[in-house]
Amino acid sequence: MSKSTPNTQHKEIHANSNPTVLYPSGRTTVPPLRIRRARFSDMQQIADFVRSSADWYRPFVDAGDMGQHEVDASWATENFRKREFYIGHAAGEPIGTISLQFFGSYAYLGYIYLDVAHVGKGFGRTLMRFAESIAKSRGSAGMCLIAHPEATWAQKAYLKYGFDIIETEREGVLTWQNGCLRPYYEE
Repeated sequence: MSKSTPNTQHKEIHANSNPTVLYPSGRTTVPPLRIRRARFSDMQQIADFVRSSADWYRPFVDAGDMGQHEVDASWATENFRKREFYIGHAAGEPIGTISLQFFGSYAYLGYIYLDVAHVGKGFGRTLMRFAESIAKSRGSAGMCLIAHPEATWAQKAYLKYGFDIIETEREGVLTWQNGCLRPYYEE
């Protein structure tokens, strides 16, 4: 899923050290989400977010790709170097994370995770809006991501956030934008 700016396009498949405060749209009963660039010391919490849904993926993700869901300290070190992670807090509590990488004219959203206790409160949309603002500020034509076809909960959320499915065939995903998403494709 990919999101183009200003037109939306999806693929199935600026921030400084000060936090940005965003209010989940239409939600007046939840605290504002303070989003800031993650520090390496945040990677344990981010890894916890990622691991929290590993069991959801196990039935259909190839065992060799489960390392992207059952993450460890080496994952944290490697990914902190190659991605921009952001972490959101509300009322002092960690709520979720989002990561960005920039390939040509697109921003790639690699990890978008919420604490399961906070799903459905508008925080996911707030993290997505934040990522979109960063992508726009860097001149990106849009945002893209890959969603596993059997991760129907993820697809539903991304479509709700304004993404469109622009490719569903393996070869199309692997060759999109000169193959920039190839390293992130899961069997």
